[in-house]
Amino acid sequence: MPRFRIMIEGSGIEVPGDFAGVPGQTVRGFFVARVVNAADRKQAGERALALAADDWRNGPYASLNARPTLKISEVHPASFLEWLRPKRTGYAFHPGH
Repeated sequence: MPRFRIMIEGSGIEVPGDFAGVPGQTVRGFFVARVVNAADRKQAGERALALAADDWRNGPYASLNARPTLKISEVHPASFLEWLRPKRTGYAFHPGH
């Protein structure tokens, strides 16, 4: 089954910057990438969105009680190197607009 790399953009949150590593600012958005196995790009996007949403419902960000709006900003086949890398869960937070 092919692997895809999906970049997801999240918005509509208000998280204290100290929590997100941006002291003194309120964080309103983020970017996160996911690599998933899927039959096609559509299925890959659906799986990646579900993984990101789960982080906010049941994972490390659940305690914030935030429900971000998630959208896919890009999908492409994962390179061999992306396929070999260990699973990454990091978020890049930003203050938003």
